[in-house]
Amino acid sequence: MSCPHIGWRDPTVVAVTPLLHALVEHLDRTDLTPDARARAELVLLDELRPVPVTSVSVPELRDPRARAVAEVLRAHPADGRTLAEYGGQVGASARTLARLFVAETGLGFGQWRERLRMQAALPFLAEGLPVESVARRVGYASASSFTAAFHRVVGVTPRQYFLR
Repeated sequence: MSCPHIGWRDPTVVAVTPLLHALVEHLDRTDLTPDARARAELVLLDELRPVPVTSVSVPELRDPRARAVAEVLRAHPADGRTLAEYGGQVGASARTLARLFVAETGLGFGQWRERLRMQAALPFLAEGLPVESVARRVGYASASSFTAAFHRVVGVTPRQYFLR
């Protein structure tokens, strides 16, 4: 099948509207005539819309003490320990760690951790996990607090992000 209006050369994220979802299910049928299949495929191609993907970047840290904190949080984004608690493990005061995060990333520790949690949440949301479940996995007590943070970092709610 020729797709002259689609010039995507790389894998591209598309918005799956209810119509597009129904068309995919319809095309999965084995009893369609060739003409019916061709018509449905044309409509499907007309409905494909690329989604502008917003990535959530999380700056890396160079100082070994701050990097050790970052590595723990990358592995366990829900870890809610304070900088003082991490400081005892990495041999630095909370103030030193706070200064390192700002100096090396341009973000306060809380902002940096929030971005990291949003980055960690995206694959779970893409899998279709409920927002409540994703919120808990990345360290939020409620779906509403997670949604507010997601909106603050990404610019849209989780639902809007995946419906664009």
